[in-house]
Amino acid sequence: MPLGRTPTAVPPVPASPSSGPALIRGALAGIGLLAAAIYAWGITVRPVHNYYASAVRSMSMNWRAFVFGGFDPQASISIDKIPGAFWLQALSVRAFGFHDWSVALPSVLEAVLTILVLYKVVSRWFGPAAGLLAALVMALTPIAAALAKSQISDTLLTLLLVLAAGAWQRSVLDDKPLWPCAVWVGLAFQVKMVQAWLVLPVFAVCYLLFARRRRIWHLLAAGVVTLAVSSIWVVIALLTPAVDRPYIDATTDNNPLGMVLGYNATSRFHGSGGWQNLLSEHTFMQVGWMYPICLLAVVLGLLWTRERSGFAMWGLWLAVHFVAFGLGQFKHAYYVVVLAPAAAALTGAGLVLFWRERTRYRWLLPFVVLVTAGWTLVLPHKSVTGLVAVLALFAVLALLAARSSRVVAVGAAIGLVAVLITPAAWTLSTDSSVARANAANPSAGAPPRKPHLLSKEDLELLAFVRQGSVNARYVLAVDGAGPAATLISQAGASVLPMGGYSAKTPFPSAEQFQGLIHSGQLRYVKGDVKKPAKTVPEANVDWAADHCREVRKHLYDCGGV
Repeated sequence: MPLGRTPTAVPPVPASPSSGPALIRGALAGIGLLAAAIYAWGITVRPVHNYYASAVRSMSMNWRAFVFGGFDPQASISIDKIPGAFWLQALSVRAFGFHDWSVALPSVLEAVLTILVLYKVVSRWFGPAAGLLAALVMALTPIAAALAKSQISDTLLTLLLVLAAGAWQRSVLDDKPLWPCAVWVGLAFQVKMVQAWLVLPVFAVCYLLFARRRRIWHLLAAGVVTLAVSSIWVVIALLTPAVDRPYIDATTDNNPLGMVLGYNATSRFHGSGGWQNLLSEHTFMQVGWMYPICLLAVVLGLLWTRERSGFAMWGLWLAVHFVAFGLGQFKHAYYVVVLAPAAAALTGAGLVLFWRERTRYRWLLPFVVLVTAGWTLVLPHKSVTGLVAVLALFAVLALLAARSSRVVAVGAAIGLVAVLITPAAWTLSTDSSVARANAANPSAGAPPRKPHLLSKEDLELLAFVRQGSVNARYVLAVDGAGPAATLISQAGASVLPMGGYSAKTPFPSAEQFQGLIHSGQLRYVKGDVKKPAKTVPEANVDWAADHCREVRKHLYDCGGV
């Protein structure tokens, strides 16, 4: 078959002028409502991410903390990333108060919006049927559902990158400017930093290959816009005097460039295990159910259609992210949610393509059902395997024996159920045991994790230090963000997290720490004594142990020192 041949179109079923769009809108609304119900289920009891929830609560209380991502209510030290993903969460908490559901609500909305935007992108490229299928597959992707209930920034990252894909598509298909795509990528940088740039080679290469009029200056201008929008927070942090903003966590010199381009970029490519974790059984179950369809869709879409731009872009999207995750430190299964839009788009367009070609290649639809169902059965899991096998067998037999279009449609429908039922079951599994979900590493099938709640000892400690810190800026200083997180997120306590996320960041310095004590801004210090101290925070605790009175185990009263 020659390259670029347009396959023989199958005459559509006659419909009234208004029934088609109405049915499409109804189907899309149904998918959106289904996704919203799955994603929102249990958000009133689902545990929040202890570290990020602390920052969100602090950001909702203090505008300086809001802008710079302050971890504690006094905005003493930032979180270890640009806070773009948490601005909406902080605004939600500011509007509705701090609750599990108010923290998770923005993520639910972002996940549903991703589905609707993906429909628009795919339908513009390959038609409404492909768009609806892509939206359905996205809605039933397990990792998308798991993240929609969480605080993890990848949900918003995915939405912004799908919006960027839509803007890129308009530039390629309609000869529109490319800079709107660059704006979306730049905004995505505020959410997940350098990871957002992984789509740049995808968009650039495919623009040069498929744009109606390839304008290099459009591409260069888009690059400048991407860099400019991506740099907004970093520039603001650089231009703000250090005394007027939090100390930048994960740095030794309080420089935001070190946090963004060092800790969150180059350091991510040190170490090993990326490929092993990316190709693990657990990670594959999050998004990998449709990979056979995606591969076949890319190959046949490039060979058989004139709509090659979408197949190339989404296929390269998958490839680039796979390589980057494999070469980098792939620590969390939820990273692969950014693969979900590409997998859903290729699945939707691929299924429509296979349907179009059913009369020319009768073996194609049965082959797709057989391979995809077989792939589903090969992946390790313990859900509905027997049902998948039975449905796939019925679908293949119906498609091979069909002598009428109605029987073919029935066989195709059964086949669609066969390939979607397992990921749908895993997606629904995210609603079970939601009260004990793993907030730090959310994914389908993740082991439950006990939520971080205030213990009796925490409540007694807070009551004690608050009583003695009436006029102090901080009620307590602790070694690291870990011991501070529950006190901040669950009680809104003004705790100084020395050392930040890793407890190794050199903040506050000995001079700053002792200055807070001598000025009465800090009275109580809690931490284990470690001699010799290996970090600045450990040295601060050691100083408190030497100069202050121990009033409880590992709690030092520095009042009057």
